[in-house]
Amino acid sequence: MPAGNPETPLCEQFGFDAEWRQAQLLLVGLDACPDDQVRQLHEQVLVHGVVEQVVDRFFAQLMRHAQAAELLSSFDLEHLKERQVAYFEEFGVNCMEAEYFESRARVGIAHARVGVPLSLYLSAFGLLQALLLDAVAERVGDEAGRQALGGLLMRLTTLDIALATEVYHRVQIQELDRSVRHLERQQTVLRKQLEQDALTGVSSRTSLLHEMQDALGRAAKTGQPLCLIMADLDHFKVVNDSHGHLVGDKVLKEVAARIKAALREFDVVGRFGGEEFVILLENTSQHTAQQIAERIRQRIAAEPIRVAGQSLQLTISQGLAVRRDGDDVHTLLQRADAAMYQAKQRGRNCVAEEPGHAARR
Repeated sequence: MPAGNPETPLCEQFGFDAEWRQAQLLLVGLDACPDDQVRQLHEQVLVHGVVEQVVDRFFAQLMRHAQAAELLSSFDLEHLKERQVAYFEEFGVNCMEAEYFESRARVGIAHARVGVPLSLYLSAFGLLQALLLDAVAERVGDEAGRQALGGLLMRLTTLDIALATEVYHRVQIQELDRSVRHLERQQTVLRKQLEQDALTGVSSRTSLLHEMQDALGRAAKTGQPLCLIMADLDHFKVVNDSHGHLVGDKVLKEVAARIKAALREFDVVGRFGGEEFVILLENTSQHTAQQIAERIRQRIAAEPIRVAGQSLQLTISQGLAVRRDGDDVHTLLQRADAAMYQAKQRGRNCVAEEPGHAARR
C-alpha cells in the first residue's frame, strides 16, 4: 500500500483523492481554474476592513440566536473572529489543489468536535454566504462584475459548505462507530462476567442453567444421552471456619481447576453455589459419566491442596443423574442433587447414582 501524503492527511483519511475532488469541483461549476477571478475577488471585495466588517456582522447575527450564543459563550469571541478573518485570506486560492480541500476538512472537524448542531452549522454557512454577497454588491460597481464575482463566490462557498459538511458527517459517524465499539467491548466484558464465576473462572450459575436448557433441547431432538453430576466438597465449612474465607476461596479455585483438568474439552463445569459444582456431560453414556466422576473424585482426594502454608486434604461427594424423557432443568438437577446427598450419607468421598443405583468408590 502506498504511503499517504503527509501534507494532506485528512484527504487521505476521508478518501478525498484526485477523482473525488474533481467530481466535487465539477458539481459546483468549478471545472476550470478560476485563479484570475479569485484574485479579483480578493482585490475588490475580500480586502482589509471589509473582511473584518463581514466577520463582525456574522458573529453579531449569530449572537442573536440563543443556541449559537450559548455555544459561543464558552469561546474567546475575538479569537474566533481572527480565525474567521484568516479563513478568508485563503478563500478560493488554489481551490483545485488537495491542500485547499485539506484546509476545509480541518474546519469541518473542528466544528464537529465542538458539537455544533448540523442545522445550525448549515444556517451559519448560509448567513456567511449572504453577507459575502452583500459585500460584493457594495464593492463592485458594474453589473457584469457583480454577477461574475457573485457567481464565483456562490460556487466557492457552496464548495466549502459541501466539504465542511461532508467531513462533519464523517466525523460524527466515526464518533458513533467508536461509541458502538466501546459499548461492544463493555458488553463483551459484562457477558464474560455473567458467563464466568468471578472466583473460580468456571461457568457461572446463570450460564450453567442456560447451557443445561440448551443441552436438554438437543438431547431431546437427537436422542443422545445426557448426564449431570452434582459435586459438593466435603466438610468445606471447616476450612472456612479454621483457616478463613480467603483460604477457602483459594481452595475453591484449585478444586475448580482440578475438576476442569479431569474433564474432556467439550464438557461444561459450573459453580452452582458455595462449594457446589455441576458438571454437564453431553452425548455421554452413564458408564462414561461414572468414569469421569470417579476421575474427578480421585483428582481431589489424591493430593492435598497447598495454600497459605497449609496442606489441606479434601474430598468430594458426587451425585450422577441421567436425562429421562420429559426432563427439564429442575427435574434433572433435583435427581442429581438427591444422588449427591446419598453420597454424603454413604460416608462422602464417593459417587452415587440416582436412587436405585449402587454407589461407586
